[in-house]
Amino acid sequence: MFFGDWEMRHHRDLMQEDAENYSAWCNDWQHAIPTNGEGFQAFSQRVERFIARLSEYQHYQNILIVSHQGVLSLLIARLIGMPAESMWHFRVDQGCWSAIDINQKFATLRVLNSRAIGVENA
Repeated sequence: MFFGDWEMRHHRDLMQEDAENYSAWCNDWQHAIPTNGEGFQAFSQRVERFIARLSEYQHYQNILIVSHQGVLSLLIARLIGMPAESMWHFRVDQGCWSAIDINQKFATLRVLNSRAIGVENA
């Protein structure tokens, strides 16, 4: 998600410098939009478009997706059938990998936040 003017800013600074907009976002993050940023609805649609394209890669046994925490959290939640707002129900750590098995009818989260190296068929 692109946070616009809030990108890389501490929440204490936002409470002082953009209190009204930041408070609105904290109270309704699914509908309020960060100042000059991307709203959750647009962000979610962007991730959903990517999910729709995953079938283009079904002939590969494995694919690697490298992204930011927010995108990965939403991607995992949606792939395993959770609503978008559930992306906050689990942590996606930096420098880790996760594995999801995608079948025709459902997906299974097999590994979350591993730092193992050289694991074959994890």
